[in-house]
Amino acid sequence: MTSTADPLSRALGEAVAGKRQPLYDLLCRGSRLPGIRINSDLADAFAQACRSSAPRADAVALGLSHLSADEAPGGTAFEFLPVCGVYALGLRAAADPAVRAPFLRELHARADDLRFRVRDAVVEALARIGEAAGDALLGDVASWMDGYFHAAAVLRALGHDTWQGSLHDASAVVARLDEAFLLAREAPRAAARWPGHKALIETLADAPSRIAARFGVPVFDMLVRWSATTDPVLREGIAATLRSRKLASRFGPEMARLDAALKATTPAPRNPDHDFGPSRDRSKNRRKGRR
Repeated sequence: MTSTADPLSRALGEAVAGKRQPLYDLLCRGSRLPGIRINSDLADAFAQACRSSAPRADAVALGLSHLSADEAPGGTAFEFLPVCGVYALGLRAAADPAVRAPFLRELHARADDLRFRVRDAVVEALARIGEAAGDALLGDVASWMDGYFHAAAVLRALGHDTWQGSLHDASAVVARLDEAFLLAREAPRAAARWPGHKALIETLADAPSRIAARFGVPVFDMLVRWSATTDPVLREGIAATLRSRKLASRFGPEMARLDAALKATTPAPRNPDHDFGPSRDRSKNRRKGRR
């Protein structure tokens, strides 16, 4: 327990009784924001305190998680408040299956928050719930796979050691990963400008290697199948898996198989003998002819 335990417990008790400002002030002072990293120890301590005071503290955690970007702007100490709320919801959902479904819906609503620290907190919350729920959470988050930020959150959580230690159903894991690739492939061209799509593409270049380290062959089977895609962005994401030294030492034959599949489906280079350069612009002559 941190040195803030007693003041934190007192402030939480006051918040439960309806006086929330002292709690907000305490959390903001200890947030380490603006800065590079939040005070995750304090966020964890708050989540633990909320669990100890459950269900009385649930309204406080929900109130924090609902703070908008206008009320808790990103990059300020106030952003720590919704982060703490999300941490608390995750720990409560992990500890009490009775509140898991409604609190997962709350996390879903926070997964596409434009404040990246809030989105990161959702990933941590999912991983914590996954540690307790194991394979069951894979079915609960199936509905998340139709949104860019949401799918990215699921994949990032699946790459987390906290959840991986409780997972056994490789087919369900591969199904979520497969759905994320499909979502990216079916995205409209305009989606390339959307933050959520960018987050998903970045996650697809990182999460597969983390997930493959736990589940091995089934994940490589899926990646080999996806190597036939013509989408250069997805192909680059798949190729990123080949750069993992950890996988190379454990799954050398599977890495070689994936590398061969990507090379076999690489488009042939243009024949320079058939490249005559840009065609001549005759539009000026056509305009003259119409005069």
